[in-house]
Amino acid sequence: MVSCMPVIKTIEPATSTSLSFANVETSTATAIPAITRARPTATLLRAEESALPDPSPAPPTPTAVPTATPNGEPVFIGADDPRIRYTGRFDSSDASRPVFDWSGTTIEMAFSGTSLTVLLEDDQNLYNVSVDGQSEVLEPSAGQMVYLVAEDLPDGSHVARITKRTEAYVGKGAFSGLILDSGHDLQALPPAAERHIEFVGDSITNGYGNEGDSPYCWFTPETENVELAYAAQTARYFGADYNVVALSGLGVLRNLRDTETGSPQTAIDIVDRALAMNADLFWDSPEPGPDAVVVNLGTNDYSSRPYPDTEAFVTAYVNLLEQIRQRYPETYIFAMAGPLMFGPAPEAIRTAVERQRDAGHDERVHYVLIENTLEEADGDFGCDWHPSEQGHREISEQLVPEMAAVLGW
Repeated sequence: MVSCMPVIKTIEPATSTSLSFANVETSTATAIPAITRARPTATLLRAEESALPDPSPAPPTPTAVPTATPNGEPVFIGADDPRIRYTGRFDSSDASRPVFDWSGTTIEMAFSGTSLTVLLEDDQNLYNVSVDGQSEVLEPSAGQMVYLVAEDLPDGSHVARITKRTEAYVGKGAFSGLILDSGHDLQALPPAAERHIEFVGDSITNGYGNEGDSPYCWFTPETENVELAYAAQTARYFGADYNVVALSGLGVLRNLRDTETGSPQTAIDIVDRALAMNADLFWDSPEPGPDAVVVNLGTNDYSSRPYPDTEAFVTAYVNLLEQIRQRYPETYIFAMAGPLMFGPAPEAIRTAVERQRDAGHDERVHYVLIENTLEEADGDFGCDWHPSEQGHREISEQLVPEMAAVLGW
């Protein structure tokens, strides 16, 4: 069952949904530290995959909340302030209102004072909000609202982190700034992590159902927490920042439940997007790019019969690897297979990696096979037979040593 805890409160309205990997003989299990997490109290309806809600009213301008404090008025700081750190993919064409939909996108700030209020447009997603290491879950309301995320803090410096825990199919959000106590301001954040990993995948990478209490529960957004998925666990082990480019049901050649042996829109079509649900907006990745990209795809392609043609799958996978290589010329790429893949998928992925290494002279592409150690009796599954937090830890414990051996971390 989902445990109860306070949901961050709204203080006033503003003006204005697969699996993959395997075994490496030289691998040894590496302990992955657990994290403390909070769970939401409310149940949300799953969004239709075909549409995302448009933001409701226009965000307030800086004049909606005073920027000066002559009479003890609160201080408004816009989303375009350079002291705010954004990790992941955002549409920042309007810097005062960056939009995002990928899971794991994160906004961080350091501030002084005793409270923090954020301006966020969203009515479907869930967010993990951490202030000085203390976490709660933010459940937004319809339209843009103003959310008090911390109050009664010791008067001093604090660090806050807001992470979108649900995937793009659940919805998108927009951040319009924050409000601090009178006379207070943003502070310098601790240095960003020197390492960065990008994870490309499907529902497993998103943490689909990982907070469910059994494999027999139905998915709802409240059971999805990307910060408990193998990707985030692996990044934390390495002390790395990370971003996620993943959609439930996504395949390399064929998506989940498609009756044809190929789908009109697959991973190769979305991997370069700034927003998952916007085919016209491409991500302008900063230099030099991530240290590593982990690709966890292929489970959905072979989730049902008829299986796709193996040669067609291998060709599509090589094309995906090459597309990633064109974006990140020096990045290490790890192509994962298992633990829940069916049919010839693992060997097909191995073949694709070998072709990319040989034909492309690409020695920075590596194959990683993760063995299936997941057991229902051990609590390794959450909703819809997707890995639980514990199941994700078992995947990460096999992935970590493979990456460490290549990267020297």
